[in-house]
Amino acid sequence: MDIRLTRLLIIIAVSISLPIVTIFIARLCLADVMSLLSHGDFFYLNWRVFPILSSLPFIVYMEVVFISGFFTRDHIAHPGITKHMTTMTFVSCVLFFSSVLIGPALNIGLAFSSWHSCPVDGGFSGVYYVKDKSKCATLTSAVPWGDGK
Repeated sequence: MDIRLTRLLIIIAVSISLPIVTIFIARLCLADVMSLLSHGDFFYLNWRVFPILSSLPFIVYMEVVFISGFFTRDHIAHPGITKHMTTMTFVSCVLFFSSVLIGPALNIGLAFSSWHSCPVDGGFSGVYYVKDKSKCATLTSAVPWGDGK
């Protein structure tokens, strides 16, 4: 198979799959962040959404790099776009690793606040935080810790 055709097929495959992955990630993670920012009686927090969301700018940048390959003769990304690859990678790594530190720190900070955490099934799932411990049973179908008050 011709190398130009192979490159074109790769560009098409990546250009179709990256937006699907981005929309999937954004819909799942933004729902958690919006519940955190809604200031209601309860919210769900999974600290892993922050590192995932911090990777979205890099995913969008890679989409632009691959789409720029459509508009060149040899189906290689435009050099004007790829010259910023090192900077974008560095910024994405800083965002990612800082969000890895901020996410668990938020859970620790909520432990010292007026919010109460509800018991959850798995060790790797998120945590529901409520103002009133009696609402834990309706959210998670689990008995609240302590006396439930």
